[in-house]
Amino acid sequence: MTETSERAAAFDRIEAHTAALFQMMPKGPPDWAHHDLTFGQLRLLFMLRQSGSVSIGQLADMLAVTAATASEFVDRVERRGLVVRIHRADDRRVVDCQLSDEGARLLGQIEGARQDALRQVLALLTPDELTQFDHFLELMADRLSASRPPSPQAQGGSQVNLDRPPESPARDAGGGPA
Repeated sequence: MTETSERAAAFDRIEAHTAALFQMMPKGPPDWAHHDLTFGQLRLLFMLRQSGSVSIGQLADMLAVTAATASEFVDRVERRGLVVRIHRADDRRVVDCQLSDEGARLLGQIEGARQDALRQVLALLTPDELTQFDHFLELMADRLSASRPPSPQAQGGSQVNLDRPPESPARDAGGGPA
């Protein structure tokens, strides 16, 4: 078997084992699912948590939509009490939006549920196996980081923190914030 076909077979086995693990995980909606949010709305909340208070115009730029569309997105989550709008004291025409306390609590619940599920699976490993697993994850993160082009911050853009996992699977789902 060539190295390429051995790697392909290993990828197939890893995908099969990962799928089997997901099938064995507890089923049913998580506690936070009663909010009935779309992936786009979750993405918006995670973006606001990461960026802090931003104007509708800035949010529109971040989402690559018009200001009117961004405002509609904010309307939907604002009605649920997850985001608040604030008029700037220095310029009342500019409206900032930020995560509300309820929105922050929701994201904390989501993050906690994800961590709990991960800990349940990792608890199946012995301490030595857990150390090996951590070593492989660190190795992959290091190699991925080394293979990436220079950070946008070094080129004058916004900073991406490679030391932290992605904030949300919704962000990677490719969906818009509808």
